[in-house]
Amino acid sequence: MGREVHILCPLSIQVGDCLLWLVGSPSVPSAILSAVRCVNFVRDTTEPDFSAEADELHSLLPRGLEISGVIFVENGGIKDLEKAGDLAVDMRRALGQVAGPSKPVEVIVGRAVAGTGVVEYKLYQLGEQPKVEALEISQDPTDFLSIWRNLSLLYCRMEFSVPLYLAPVPDASDYKAQLADAVEHIMRDLKSSRVVLLAKGSTAKAQKLGVVLVQPFNQLKTSETASNSSNASRKEGVQPNSLCSDLSQPPSFLTTSSGAQLPEPVELTVMLQQSHSSNGDVSAPVVHYVPAAENASTIQIMKLSMAVVCMGGSHVPLVDAASDLVLPALRDQLTTMKEISMRNTANKAEVCSYQFCPPGWLHPVTAIYDLSHGETEIALMEWRKKLHRRLRLTLDRPLLRAANAISFKNVDAGARTSGSRRLTDVHVGLVNSGVTGGRQSLIQGSYEYYHYLQDRIDDNGWGCAYRSLQTIVSWFRIQHYTTLPVPSHQEIQQMLVDIGDKEPSFVGSKEWIGAIELSFVLDKLLGVSSKILNVQTGADMPSYCRQLALHFETQGTPVMIGGGVLAYTLLGVDYNELTGDSSFLILDPHYTKGEDLKAIRSGGWVGWKKLVSQTGQPFFLQNKFYNLLLPQRPNTV
Repeated sequence: MGREVHILCPLSIQVGDCLLWLVGSPSVPSAILSAVRCVNFVRDTTEPDFSAEADELHSLLPRGLEISGVIFVENGGIKDLEKAGDLAVDMRRALGQVAGPSKPVEVIVGRAVAGTGVVEYKLYQLGEQPKVEALEISQDPTDFLSIWRNLSLLYCRMEFSVPLYLAPVPDASDYKAQLADAVEHIMRDLKSSRVVLLAKGSTAKAQKLGVVLVQPFNQLKTSETASNSSNASRKEGVQPNSLCSDLSQPPSFLTTSSGAQLPEPVELTVMLQQSHSSNGDVSAPVVHYVPAAENASTIQIMKLSMAVVCMGGSHVPLVDAASDLVLPALRDQLTTMKEISMRNTANKAEVCSYQFCPPGWLHPVTAIYDLSHGETEIALMEWRKKLHRRLRLTLDRPLLRAANAISFKNVDAGARTSGSRRLTDVHVGLVNSGVTGGRQSLIQGSYEYYHYLQDRIDDNGWGCAYRSLQTIVSWFRIQHYTTLPVPSHQEIQQMLVDIGDKEPSFVGSKEWIGAIELSFVLDKLLGVSSKILNVQTGADMPSYCRQLALHFETQGTPVMIGGGVLAYTLLGVDYNELTGDSSFLILDPHYTKGEDLKAIRSGGWVGWKKLVSQTGQPFFLQNKFYNLLLPQRPNTV
């Protein structure tokens, strides 16, 4: 038997795959964590453009991960395993991931049989006589916990406001020169001995340690100084013996809007010792002189919002993680941001870094955007399309917009608000559906919880469908499909009058609306089309679970359930195809109290509902029909 390799990510060959880079970690050498598509090729060839690939992968992948192999499709121009193995080694070299000539380089090579999806994996070892060995493959995309036993997630964010002193009509060369000088100044700071990092985690041990002071350039490597650390340095908070695991193990997890679970990271803050020199002597403050053109009369403040994630071994000392991962990642990102800003000399660049964990991914990735023209600007949309292709994501929905970004703050669902005092994502954490062996299919993305008596409107008894519609519109807003505000009851009524569905007297009334009216409003307001399922009786609801599961997996939008005398919002289903057992994740708009997550959950206003409760009460009435409104996502990134 050959060496065993664990594939921990969903990995299947898709249309458009020609060459895939396999991503792993030296701390988990027998695992494949993800696969990214090669998208840059030398013109008119099937040869990868290693320079362009390296530039993009440096920004995209967390530092600490590496290219561990490659999958090639037989009809994609690559003929044999050895050639593919050489490509993987060359990609590692371009990324600076080859240790040296004395250490043998091993990569995993997968050959996909065209049209079948079958992948044959081998171990390729580069040398004077290259070797190809068999591999045993195990695939378990659900075993995400295993990687975080050996890895720690590190997160560092920095904000810079760069002043540029420009002429009334800015000259591009002057703009670039000042920007380059400002970035070089920041780069020198990040390489200087004055850099200090404050690290904190969220585990029980981390709480006892408090904030850990890390001095990556003044502290020698931990292994060299552990026996020489002084009591004085410990009193000041310097912990030369601290490992990443001290602040990250055992991990506690947060759930992203895509449903992915990530460990709460070790958060690092970069600071500069302004009044101490490298030898410890006190030095005077320094005034920095910034040269500008003679006719400079305007100051342009350019903002750089940097954020990096790194994945280091849990056993790695914090000082090593800071010096080998975090600070180099910041310097790499700063270089990328400078290059992006240089391309936008006509406008004030607004360069931001975002982290994402798209559906099916086990670890975060980073995208850097210039938002000076907004997210719908054509060039930025084309860049997002390229990232979607790189990450093998669908091209019919925005998964890498700012609204999809991860917030690495330990915030409970009840405290997450969208700035409107409404609770968001109140279902997060409700995993026990009561179905054994079922498959859960849930809403993708975030929403606001709209319910009775909000906005000083007494809609008790008639406004449940309006509230469900508002929840659905909030979903489209938060996913950045629209910037339009969520409509009020009266605005909803006016739209139905405007399209000729209702008489003018409808505006200001307390008349009910149903799934058909909701579909009209979504079409007029957002240009969103909807599917409507007609269910003859509540007892038939389980027979629609397959269609509903497909909707949540392909569209991911909230579903409005109308029928009988009540309306609900459906957020997911759990269905066992073998037994037929089912459960429905219901968000109930009939709640009339304040924004209290505990009261909402304990009162059953959000939760899993079986067709018949434990007390024998049917949730869906058997003598009533129901219409299910399934909004469809617009086809855009």
